[in-house]
Amino acid sequence: MLEKLNNRMIKTVGLYLVYFLYTVVASSLVSALNVANTAIVMMPADILFAVFAVFMYHKELKECVNKLKKKKVLRIIGSVLIGVIAIFALNIIMGAITDLLFPNYAVDSNTGAMLDLLKQSPIYACFKVLIFAPIAEEILFRESISSCVKNNVLFILLSAIIYTGMNFVFSSEALTFLDLLIYFLPAVLFSFLYVKNDRNIIIIMMIKFIMQFVPFIVLLLS
Repeated sequence: MLEKLNNRMIKTVGLYLVYFLYTVVASSLVSALNVANTAIVMMPADILFAVFAVFMYHKELKECVNKLKKKKVLRIIGSVLIGVIAIFALNIIMGAITDLLFPNYAVDSNTGAMLDLLKQSPIYACFKVLIFAPIAEEILFRESISSCVKNNVLFILLSAIIYTGMNFVFSSEALTFLDLLIYFLPAVLFSFLYVKNDRNIIIIMMIKFIMQFVPFIVLLLS
């Protein structure tokens, strides 16, 4: 039992090390070569990491798919819709509270990031938003941590803290408490939904895809 836990921890730590290394190396190349369109460097790097993450956790992903096959389609759809509605409701509540307390604060950083990616490269934006975020990020921030932390409360808090921290680890801007909450609260909800869906990462990937797809298509068509 202890040996299996050690192996899972090694795999998780290894995945995070690769994530850090490829991010640092790719960013350094962009700066060193003075690349105007960062997608030229970042897209191949992101693709390689996504493939690596899927390869590392292909057994877990296959197991999740097999579990879904045993469930009724309507039940799967219902689980995804409940997740989407819950995340959507949280975003509305957070937006309303932010507008009330901090009217000049730009809360929708995700939309801004999508716009920046679309300006650089629509193809890279499509990959980053609709493939990398739902698949690679969910493996990194939830599935890998879940394999090591079995206590539900501890897992939810730890995965949300790591996700929040990683979103700002390379940021040079001064952070406020509100900045942290904007990332932390949705991360808590995503992890909670993951636990409630028997830790099936495929369900969460589908929820994340829909939550990314809707605003992305709106921006693409606007």
